[in-house]
Amino acid sequence: MQKKLKAGLVMRILIDSSTLIALAKIGELGILKQIFGTIHITTKIKDEILKADSPEEEIIKEALDTWIKLLDFKGDPVVLRKYGLDLGEASLFLVANSNDRLILDGSNARRFAKSKALRYTGLIGLLVAAVKTNKISNERAIEILDKLTKGDFRVSSDLYVWARAELTIFQI
Repeated sequence: MQKKLKAGLVMRILIDSSTLIALAKIGELGILKQIFGTIHITTKIKDEILKADSPEEEIIKEALDTWIKLLDFKGDPVVLRKYGLDLGEASLFLVANSNDRLILDGSNARRFAKSKALRYTGLIGLLVAAVKTNKISNERAIEILDKLTKGDFRVSSDLYVWARAELTIFQI
């Protein structure tokens, strides 16, 4: 689902590889389709998520070109490395515009997005927002949050406590 903005502009959801890999590893990649319908990644992100022979690679391949759309980027992502960005994150910034929403978990990427006045959130914030907008149930968000924390996705204790408190507000 692409949200139409004024003057015919469309908001794209641009997602970094860490979010895709984390969700695929716990068997929850489809939650992004449920929340957004369509998401966008760059060709550099595709290279990052498909570079290793991993169980989640097949899940991601199935979603590519169906509900995960590829974007080509212009420019050299290496130039943005001086801001502490990896090449995938840098490639997202080379395609992002003010109408887009970025899903980023790296602190350097979030700082860079803020400095460019781009809208962004992390994976945990995304789960909370999806509950608040009735895209998913709070039980489903808590289930995914708990799966993420049991895996190798890094979530600080403060962030976990915040997310659980926010999600608990929506329990009936």
